[in-house]
Amino acid sequence: MKAWTSTSLRLRPSLALRNQLCMRGAVRSMSAMQASNRLRTALNQGRTSFGAWQMIPGANVSRLLARSGVDWVLVDCEHGNLDDGAMHDAVPAIAALGVSPIVRLPDMQGWMVKRALDSGAHGIVVPLLRTVEEARQLVQSAKFPPLGRRGFGSPIAPERFNPVPSFTEYLQQANDALLTIVQIETKEALECVDEIAAVEGIDVLFIGPFDLGNNIGHPIINGVIAPELKDALAKVLSASKNAGKKCGTPLACLQRPQVSRVNKVILQDCSRRRVANMVRKSFIMAQKCVHQGCGKEYTDAAEKCEYHPGPPVFHEGQKGWKCCKPRVLTFDEFMDIPPCTTGVHSTTDKPPGFEEKPQQDDASLAKKIDDLNAATPPSRGPIQPAQHAPTPPPPALESEDDEPGLEIPDGAGCKRRTCGATYKKGSSRDAEECVHHPGVPIFHEGSKGYSCCKRRVLEFDQFMNIAGCKTKKQHLFVGSSKKNKTDAGGEDVLTTVRHDFYQTPANVIASFFLKKINKETAKVEFQEKQLVLDLTTTDSPPKRYKAEVPLFATIDAEKSSFKILGTKLELSLVKSDGSSWPVLRSDDALTGEILQVGRAGRA
Repeated sequence: MKAWTSTSLRLRPSLALRNQLCMRGAVRSMSAMQASNRLRTALNQGRTSFGAWQMIPGANVSRLLARSGVDWVLVDCEHGNLDDGAMHDAVPAIAALGVSPIVRLPDMQGWMVKRALDSGAHGIVVPLLRTVEEARQLVQSAKFPPLGRRGFGSPIAPERFNPVPSFTEYLQQANDALLTIVQIETKEALECVDEIAAVEGIDVLFIGPFDLGNNIGHPIINGVIAPELKDALAKVLSASKNAGKKCGTPLACLQRPQVSRVNKVILQDCSRRRVANMVRKSFIMAQKCVHQGCGKEYTDAAEKCEYHPGPPVFHEGQKGWKCCKPRVLTFDEFMDIPPCTTGVHSTTDKPPGFEEKPQQDDASLAKKIDDLNAATPPSRGPIQPAQHAPTPPPPALESEDDEPGLEIPDGAGCKRRTCGATYKKGSSRDAEECVHHPGVPIFHEGSKGYSCCKRRVLEFDQFMNIAGCKTKKQHLFVGSSKKNKTDAGGEDVLTTVRHDFYQTPANVIASFFLKKINKETAKVEFQEKQLVLDLTTTDSPPKRYKAEVPLFATIDAEKSSFKILGTKLELSLVKSDGSSWPVLRSDDALTGEILQVGRAGRA
């Protein structure tokens, strides 16, 4: 009979090796943590279990190995390139996929045992065990009292089991659920293997054939196993059977002749055909079904799949599938609509085809066109051309100069845009040069500039630093007396200021924009049909705005009020009849717009 040989599970040479544990023993009742430990479950059920060997760091490597169909992944911190941090990354990545993480320690030290188990490992493998006393010390480090003296403090370890046990359940079940595996690979351990196997708390004897052969002086060379090594392997297997423990060995690291010989000792009556089928199945990677409404991961291509063959339909707030009738309102209910079709899973399913509308023949189409042409079109009135308001002309460029003979106050600033020069009393004006922008600022679609030149920028700081485009011989400090009349008291008389308003059903809030109004001298008089304003500023020379403002409708003068802000005078005018005001002043032209606020007033 031809001997079966195992196959390596490799990402790169010596990265991950396919391994087998051959177990025997009675099946015991299992706790929740034992059932979550897939290697422990296989041992209790007396079946063969396969795992993968991780020797390089990386959580993605751990996930890839765990998805290969194995029961467990051994994180090799002895011969692999994995430190304590890499181990803590690998263990949760493996456990999250429902596979048992097993950690092989670098050495047999108590703190290493604690770190591995506190990370959530489902078991530990301890290399190079030599004496019975070392086995007892290992159990003391790996088990909670009364069997050992392991301390509890990690909140992480319980999270590596599904379902997650409480702290109390973890303390009660950990001793039976977590595996303690010792490697028999030294001459000293072989001599006392029966005593080691009998130590309570040791679960598995794991044989390292190469190290064991080297230690007893009979190494495996060219696949030849010496009779002395065969006897040693048989002795370990016999000791494990007599103590009711399990026994395992790595097979993928052996060459074909070696496997056939070691199998005779370790596997004995295990069905090689059954083991080969398990290896073959474990290499089938799980795939995700793309059917709508299914989305399950599967390994069996013949597995039943329940799905929706039609596309989703969303119409007027209702949601459903075109292939079946249920219609719901919320998205959660839509996701819970049960599938209507049964088939097999697929990873390359084509989307459902679109329904083609029946095509009309030429005769019926020509008849429909003739009927439309023969029908009398409805009468329509003439379309009035759109009325466009004329575009206002751009503001005139600044061309004013200081009027000769007008006194210039000390510290007066140039009124031209972007110049910024100030007048110092007594200085000569013959050498003055004013670089400025005579145009107005333009802000359009994010760009900024002046109407007098073509330069445009995006940022406001850049806009403020645009150099002037025109130069004049003298600055403009006071301007002309025709524009700003100055009375005998030296005040600049303003004939008009900008104003604006908005309204509520009961009030009209009007604003007259004038900076630095002197609150002590300002006079505001409310009358039934008009306002009397007398406002002066604190500028040097001061500005004065004096006006009688006729109002659109009557107000309650007693209840109306005002307040002076830094840039304007704000008035709160209480309506006497609650009508809507299309304009503020009665002498303003009506815009033709209909404004309805509160009770309708006069047209």
